[in-house]
Amino acid sequence: MGPPFAGSKKRRREPHNVDVKLVELYEDLASEKDDIRLKAAQALVSQFTPDQNPADEQIKKVLSRLFRGLCSSRKAARIGFSIALTEILTQVFSSPRETSRFTFSDALNLWESQSSSYGSESGQEQRDHLFGRLFGAEAIIKSSVLFQPTVPFEQWTQVVDLVFELAQKKPWIREECGWIIYQCVYDLAARQMEPKYIQSALEQLCVRDLARSPEGVAIWLAAKDMFPNATFPSKVWKHDDPLDTKERSIMSKIMKESGAAASDGETKVNTAKSSGVWNNKLHFAWDAVLSRTSVEAKDKSKKSRMTFADFWTEVVDNGLFAAASSDERKYWGFLLFNRILNDGAPQQASQIFTKNLMRCLTNQLAVEDRYLHRMAVKVAKAIQTRVSKEPEFAAAAIRGLMGTSGTLNFDQATKTKTVEKIVAEANFEALEEIVPFFEQLIQNPSTTEEKTAASNRQFVAGLLLTIVRSKASANEDDAEDLQASLEQILSIFVRFAYFMDTGKGSTAPEPPLSSATQELLRNRINSCLNSLISNQKFAATLPYAVVKQIRDAAKSGEFGKFIIAIDEKLSESVKAAFKSLKKLSSREKKEKGMAAFKLLYSMTIMQVYNGDADAVSMLDELEFCYTKFLGDKETKTEDAGDASDALVEILLSFASKQSQLFRRMSEQVFGAFANQITENGLESLTSILEAKESLAGQQEMFEEQDDEGEEEGEGDDEEMMDVDEDELDSDVEVVEAGGSGSGSDSDDDEEEEEDNEEDAQEVAAFEAKLAAALGSHRADEDESDSDADMNDDEMDELDDKLVQVFRARRQETSHRKDKKDARENMVNFKNRVLDLLEIFVKKSHTRPLALDILLPLLRLSRRTSVKQIATKANGVLREYTKVCKGNSLPKIEDDAQAEALWELLRSVHKEASHSGPMGHATACSQASLLVTKVLVAHDKDAIAGVVDVYAATRKDQLMSTKCHVQPSFFSEWNNWCVSASKQLK
Repeated sequence: MGPPFAGSKKRRREPHNVDVKLVELYEDLASEKDDIRLKAAQALVSQFTPDQNPADEQIKKVLSRLFRGLCSSRKAARIGFSIALTEILTQVFSSPRETSRFTFSDALNLWESQSSSYGSESGQEQRDHLFGRLFGAEAIIKSSVLFQPTVPFEQWTQVVDLVFELAQKKPWIREECGWIIYQCVYDLAARQMEPKYIQSALEQLCVRDLARSPEGVAIWLAAKDMFPNATFPSKVWKHDDPLDTKERSIMSKIMKESGAAASDGETKVNTAKSSGVWNNKLHFAWDAVLSRTSVEAKDKSKKSRMTFADFWTEVVDNGLFAAASSDERKYWGFLLFNRILNDGAPQQASQIFTKNLMRCLTNQLAVEDRYLHRMAVKVAKAIQTRVSKEPEFAAAAIRGLMGTSGTLNFDQATKTKTVEKIVAEANFEALEEIVPFFEQLIQNPSTTEEKTAASNRQFVAGLLLTIVRSKASANEDDAEDLQASLEQILSIFVRFAYFMDTGKGSTAPEPPLSSATQELLRNRINSCLNSLISNQKFAATLPYAVVKQIRDAAKSGEFGKFIIAIDEKLSESVKAAFKSLKKLSSREKKEKGMAAFKLLYSMTIMQVYNGDADAVSMLDELEFCYTKFLGDKETKTEDAGDASDALVEILLSFASKQSQLFRRMSEQVFGAFANQITENGLESLTSILEAKESLAGQQEMFEEQDDEGEEEGEGDDEEMMDVDEDELDSDVEVVEAGGSGSGSDSDDDEEEEEDNEEDAQEVAAFEAKLAAALGSHRADEDESDSDADMNDDEMDELDDKLVQVFRARRQETSHRKDKKDARENMVNFKNRVLDLLEIFVKKSHTRPLALDILLPLLRLSRRTSVKQIATKANGVLREYTKVCKGNSLPKIEDDAQAEALWELLRSVHKEASHSGPMGHATACSQASLLVTKVLVAHDKDAIAGVVDVYAATRKDQLMSTKCHVQPSFFSEWNNWCVSASKQLK
């Protein structure tokens, strides 16, 4: 009987001892944790240092194991094993080993055999072996053994040839192979190796047809820089430079990896196949190329090299962003754009806003479901980030986005606020370029179609307004620099809003501005000034600069014909006003109140230029105020009260307008002269609070005449262009008559019901009149009785009746609209007056005159139908009582004032007895306690009389059905008594 397994061809495994510790080290080398891998590599390498004198068998065994490990895709085996391999090769072959027969050549053969793949392997196993060879080559080169004098030069060529062979046969791994050699070029230069090393690498590059590939370009450029005296293969590149201007088209095809075509007259040589693999990361060759095109050529041999702008236009814009390019290549283009935008010098970053790129960016941003939309959003944010870090870059960004390569209305086209955010970040240096550029865009909006031109001009005007708003709150240091830019912006608005250049020169707008656009620009001036006057640095200077430029340009004609008609009388008033303004400017820094008057004068003149019919009389009143307030000492003391009253009337004229600008201006001026307000002036304010919130109240307040008899159509507004964002940019402030907040919902519902009832009644009345006019010819009745023909006279009579019916209908509708508008106007006016009163109590709360506002505020709180008005009135009264604490109480100067104060207390209590909203009772209590504090501060014995007043009110509460005083009125009085009792005793 034969021995067992005699027919088996398998080699019997010899029994041997397993080194458990070594197995654990190999396992740890594949760990995904960095610290474990490094610790294992250190432990393994320590066994192969020269002082350990490892045996040849031991070296061969560990190298074989490490080379096999590089072919493993398990965990992080390739990373850990390559680290250990690099160090062990360095330790073993860094110095001669006399007793060893295992040479570096044997190690290379071992690497080549262990990383070879066979046809019977699966696709994954073949890929693992190819990566093993790649990582092995990297480890061998990094060990630097190849560059030792004792190592034959042929072994260097062997390694390089194997790397390029791998790159040629497997294009999908070509980038990694090229990266190894590219890094090696710099390593060779650092070691000051002989040129033959790089020359042999370049020869192999050409032999393998890899010279005209992204990897080949990068290696060639690195070699050209690091080894300029080396001998380069001939007839590969013009002037041996891939970046030569004559190689532009070839470079475009190479860098987008489409397979480069041969040059004219040449065979297709040294040209690599496309890798066929798309990577969402940029190829390392891009950095190699961009870094060299960004540097100005100083060497004569590089004078024909492409500039950055040429390279970007040809390779990126006309290559990656060509109309026929795939989305994947455009994705690379956006990555390059971000790379230059984030890291490039300002000069290079300003050159990347090219035509094809900007077209692609605009299209991708505009629609969310497009393939590259998210990437386009990142690009837009990158532009904003660069500007926020480097504000001076805003100018280049704006020219790129809105210039010849971009789209003038970029934000509208992309439905973003990219440009708007950029201009808001621009600093003074950038604005010096941006503002003239915007002026040119208004003058020539890149279209001859009037509607499109109006839309483009509106967009640019909105951007100028954005700049003003963003810089309006500038600090003291920046204000000086920004003043010039802000004046320039306002000058642009003045030029196009108030003048019409009818010439045919280069400065004439094309197409000419429409009256609607000019009206829009005048509104933008108001919006700008509304933002600017909140900054004390700009409040007086910039409005004055605007009106002064309008006057000067009207005289000189530099901007063309002045479109505002001003008669001789009006011109004289304006001329006198400017004389006063000049005096104010000279005294502005010396005397208090000059800046406020200067602002008021400037805004009144502005109203004249805007065609306000009341502005002329306001100018005359201003001149009177100026003489009495700021004239010589004699005139200052005479009629100062009349001047104060006139000033209040002027400010009320401004406050009555539904404009944030005039509201803010009136508040600033009022604050400067609040201490000089007289009793008559204060009464002018409070009388407005007493007026009804209706058409009758408006007519009484403004002394209007009933316009019902006027013919329809005379006051039709001029047709304005349709502007969606006009409401956002306008400084017109509208307060809804229905109030604000959830508390006004019931009021709104009631008003809506009333409106519906009125609508129904009006419709019924209209139908009745129409039926009477038509007689039997009603449209909703059977027409069988209407067959008889009507003669011409009957037709004319019917026409006349119908005209009368429809005219009456229009008049009724117009009257109803007038009532609604009047209500809104009165609500807005009362809001403005309350704003002024709030300023008054803050500035003049210690004056006894301030107590005169208590009753008007309380009555307003009770009578108004608008909850928001009541809340605001209560807020003003609450603010007044808050500032009147301690020594800040109004001081009574004589018995007459004391008696008036007692009467005021009784009137407050009478007001408290009326039924009203919840806030009214609280306000009455606060007012009563404030008056009590003032009386007691004047005379402690007055507390007895106060108690009598409260007692009388309590008696009325108990005995009178007409007294509706709230319990809180007395509970708050009791609380005050407890806290004040110690001071009164």
